[in-house]
Amino acid sequence: MELLVLKRYRVIFKKMKIQYIYTKIVIMLNILLVTTMIKSQTVLVWGENNGPLPDDFLSSGQYYYKDVNNYLDSFTGTWEYINGNEKFQIILTKIIKYHNVSPNIKLNLYEDGIVLRYKKFTNGNLVFESPIKNKPTLSASDNLKLEGYMTDYGRVTVDKKLPLDHILKLGVLRQGGDYFHPSCTIERLPLNLSEPPKIKFSLSLRQSIGGEYKNPAYNGLPTFSIPNNIIMTKVP
Repeated sequence: MELLVLKRYRVIFKKMKIQYIYTKIVIMLNILLVTTMIKSQTVLVWGENNGPLPDDFLSSGQYYYKDVNNYLDSFTGTWEYINGNEKFQIILTKIIKYHNVSPNIKLNLYEDGIVLRYKKFTNGNLVFESPIKNKPTLSASDNLKLEGYMTDYGRVTVDKKLPLDHILKLGVLRQGGDYFHPSCTIERLPLNLSEPPKIKFSLSLRQSIGGEYKNPAYNGLPTFSIPNNIIMTKVP
């Protein structure tokens, strides 16, 4: 009986040992795979001469726009603008090596960037908070200016029609119902040691062919539902 028990434990131990070795092999293969993927990507820097690049470098998945100088770190954190009983905050978060893949426009690359989300307060009460996203939409080629775009969740586009023939039959040129995506520029202002850091926050809209941003629902209202061309102060 004791011999049978001993044999049983020897079998169990042998199986555990084999499983342990197998697990180590899997882990090592995964590490090797990740290391190979990292080494296979060429690092690029925004705003610098990165040398001759192939025509398909933006769609190859082999290039990585890396924040090698840590310029993005100068912008991260919470910034706010106060106007009477209203307060507007933006939260800037650095994202490392985001895999940006958009097959429709043949885009496949890695990049460091900034994600922007915002909050609106009235009389100290939170009245709106934008969704949390992980796709960066802002980048920098120095530590003075961020450029890219953002989403204004308080404005939506309208359908714009296009005459299909001279008899005025209309077809949809652009489908409405999309949020506004204005260009966004964030500039660091000269540092005053007696005050918290400040930035200038600016938005602009391109002139679209169909004019889908001209939603009559906003006649008489500001172009954007959030403050524009403002000076914001960093929250400690």
